[in-house]
Amino acid sequence: HSAFYETAMTYRKAVGPPEAYYREAIQYVAYTSLSDLSEEARYSLATDLSLAALTGEGVFNFGEVVTAQALQCLEGTDLSYLGELLSAGARGDVLGFQRVADAHAAAIQLQPSLVSRAEAVKEKITLLALVNMIFERPSLERTLSFEDISDRVAVPLDQVEWVIMRALSLKLIKGTMDQVEQTVDVTWVMPRVLDNKQMSELASRFGEWAVKVSKTQEYMLEHTGALLNQ
Repeated sequence: HSAFYETAMTYRKAVGPPEAYYREAIQYVAYTSLSDLSEEARYSLATDLSLAALTGEGVFNFGEVVTAQALQCLEGTDLSYLGELLSAGARGDVLGFQRVADAHAAAIQLQPSLVSRAEAVKEKITLLALVNMIFERPSLERTLSFEDISDRVAVPLDQVEWVIMRALSLKLIKGTMDQVEQTVDVTWVMPRVLDNKQMSELASRFGEWAVKVSKTQEYMLEHTGALLNQ
């Protein structure tokens, strides 16, 4: 598998597009021991994979890259900001992403793919902010107001409808939008790889759910006799 994906990855790096390279590279990383690669090869792979994730059309699962061992190759280097951008994107942190981008503006200008696809990257981070906002809500509390979305994804209120429609069209979420009430009722959000913090938050929500189920069970046991005797 490793040799196959390496060949496919190399081909896609030469001819593109970045999203196709990303699909092959993430598989290559999964089937390859990084210890078998030279330091230069690991650095090149981490750089190319990060850029492909940021700029590739339809690539929204940043968690795959953030949790990949390959990304650690960039820590402490001039390109460490790529990992910071990906981490902020994975969290849906628009303001955090912008802070990193501003702090490394000169370095980013040296990356043609980031410069040429700057607007697409900005849109991607906005959509990821919406996805994370929904994911952080309990499943029974996923009716969101346009105003709350505007605050979280950092766009003007009059652009929220477009953000929701874009997320729906890309199948990042499913649900219905009420333009009169200015709300969106989300019934599904795309699955993705979670980092340790997100896993902890999910575990906490499972714990809360288990407590509610237990209380419901106790209530039913306590009142079943009374209900049957009516």
